[in-house]
Amino acid sequence: MIKLAHKTEVETLKDLPAEVIEKVLEIVTILDENYGDTREKYDLGGYVLIAEVLEDVETIKELIDFQYTLPEYVELISCQNGGSYTNSFMLLSSDYSISLLIPNILTPEKLLIHLEDNRE
Repeated sequence: MIKLAHKTEVETLKDLPAEVIEKVLEIVTILDENYGDTREKYDLGGYVLIAEVLEDVETIKELIDFQYTLPEYVELISCQNGGSYTNSFMLLSSDYSISLLIPNILTPEKLLIHLEDNRE
C-alpha cells in the first residue's frame, strides 16, 4: 500500500496510470495548500492511501469500518490502459480526510454502492 500526504511524494508514483497520479497530485496539492507542506504526515488535513493488491484492501477494511464510516463521494477514474480505479473520499473529522484510491476490481462493495452516476 502506498501512503502519501505531500505533493513532493508524488514523484514516487511511477508505476501507476497517469490518471491516478494526476488525481493524487490534485488531492495532495489541496492538502498542502490548506494545511501546509511541512505538516507531519498524519497531522491535520489527511492523506492518500493507494491500494495495489487485495491484501491492501483488507488492511484498509481493518482501519475503516465501511459499515459506519460512509464516503463523502466515490468517483471512477478511467485509465487509458483500459483499467479503472475508484477514489473514495472519507471525511473522518472536520479537518481530517483520507482519499482511498483502489483498482475498481478490488473496491469493496460498501464503497461501490456510493459510486457517482458516471459509472462506465
